[in-house]
Amino acid sequence: MAAVAQAGKVGYDHDNLRHVVITATCFALSISTISVALRLLCRKITGTKVFFDDYLIIVALVFLYGVSLAGVVLLYNGLGTHIHFVPAADLVVYLKVLATGSFLYPLCIAFTKLSILALYKRIFSIRPMILAANTVGALVILWCFGVCLIGTVTCIPLQKLWDPSIPGGCINLAKFYYGLQIPNIVTDAVILVLPMKHVWELQVPRSQKVMLTGIFLLGALTLAFDIVRLVTLIELSQAGNDITYNQVPASVWTCIEPCVGITAACLSNMRPLFLMLTRIPMKIPRLASHPSSTDTREATRSKIVFTRTVRVASSHGEHRDDRSTAPSRLHRFPYIGRSPSMSISIGGAA
Repeated sequence: MAAVAQAGKVGYDHDNLRHVVITATCFALSISTISVALRLLCRKITGTKVFFDDYLIIVALVFLYGVSLAGVVLLYNGLGTHIHFVPAADLVVYLKVLATGSFLYPLCIAFTKLSILALYKRIFSIRPMILAANTVGALVILWCFGVCLIGTVTCIPLQKLWDPSIPGGCINLAKFYYGLQIPNIVTDAVILVLPMKHVWELQVPRSQKVMLTGIFLLGALTLAFDIVRLVTLIELSQAGNDITYNQVPASVWTCIEPCVGITAACLSNMRPLFLMLTRIPMKIPRLASHPSSTDTREATRSKIVFTRTVRVASSHGEHRDDRSTAPSRLHRFPYIGRSPSMSISIGGAA
């Protein structure tokens, strides 16, 4: 009870951080799912097959769903709530589910990076890029395997993680977090700069080179979030025993970081969609300037009727002009219109 009173003195409210977890989870699932869906839509627009890097990003999305589902289970078993309010049975479930993060998170990150590297190999099919991508991919796989392996021995025996009464020991969490995030940050930095030289060697307009560079540099957001997550995890390891409450920032970044990585990996594949969207505003004025087929037929009929009317009116006008001008013509040429005999006689008299 003293601990509860102390928590109230420092201004903490019961259950006041659950909305943060809900917002981050919904954001991560929505953005990443939309990104992958649009990526597959671009394959349909261009009529191309689904490539190997597309399958890898789909697997990464599945693991992100696993991370988010684990976050929801944590939420219903005390995440965002002070540990003093969490029942003992819920706390056991909480710690068991928390242990799955050592597997779901690295697998999600690894498949995202492997998808990006596979994309590099497909776009830049040259030997230096293929060798570099294979080398970085091997390091990513080794990193993922190492993190999962250490996750199985976080505590020896593993049951001590949720039952401190069992004899045994656990690893230093701060050192584990450094070993988890520093290789992650380094490989992200390498993947970020890997295609830049080859992008500027492409035989495409400069504007397209700048656009491709900007799309690839969006991965810098993932790199920044890697660093933020490392700082958050170190702070968590030093925050004390109120793990269900202090875990919230780390859980938020654990959802958002893979989401940003998946989104950045998909953006470079959305060029057909961007081109299609940029053409729509150009087509709208053209459609507005051209009449519909019905309007065209009505205009053609009106033109034909008007032409016929003008021709008829002009023909009547010519007949009237002939009759009205006949006397003046006869007066100008007096011999026209008279009988031939009179003409001859006049000529003979002359």
